[in-house]
Amino acid sequence: MTKRNTREIILEEALNLFAVKGYQSVTVKEIAKAVGIKDSSLYKHFASKQAIYDTLLAWMNQKFEETVSFYRLPQGEMESVAREYGRNDLVWLKKACEAVFLFFLKDPQASKFRRMLTIEQYKNKDAAKTLYNWFFNDAILFQTDLFREMIRQGSFRDGPPQIIALQFYGPFYTLLCQYDMMPEKEEEALALLMAHIEQFASIYQTRNEEH
Repeated sequence: MTKRNTREIILEEALNLFAVKGYQSVTVKEIAKAVGIKDSSLYKHFASKQAIYDTLLAWMNQKFEETVSFYRLPQGEMESVAREYGRNDLVWLKKACEAVFLFFLKDPQASKFRRMLTIEQYKNKDAAKTLYNWFFNDAILFQTDLFREMIRQGSFRDGPPQIIALQFYGPFYTLLCQYDMMPEKEEEALALLMAHIEQFASIYQTRNEEH
């Protein structure tokens, strides 16, 4: 087992505290105490509490990119991404959605980071912006562009792309919030998510021999 260095322990303990109390309510002294070091020792690794937050944000972005790459979710130009989504079957789509859903629901760091943002959004503009971008704006914009291109390519039925994106993403985020504190009901959450994807695909997805 790889031994964790002090910098990694600081990040993990800070995130543990942020997820319970929020960013603003946690002091550097509390983080240092949780790690088992003095304040002065913590500053050798991070110049400020903000530096810890910034590092956690970069860490989360990297972990998400690694998840996307690991499950081979399409990336790159929207035309090719849409073609890939249109080419793959419903089984593949379910696995892709399950991977992203479980990342935000169960990944030890990602779930805590999301909780911290939720707590902090009303007190910290940076946290509010990050929450908005991660879970609303970026997701809806991506899916709007994706569905618009899939409609153009003929793998999706015609309709308003932004509304279609909202119809797809709304239940995804609702289930994420609903089952956040109920890890024992993961199978129930996934069953509802899969049922939603099946219903959504039956409405919008077109299928022919070419696709």
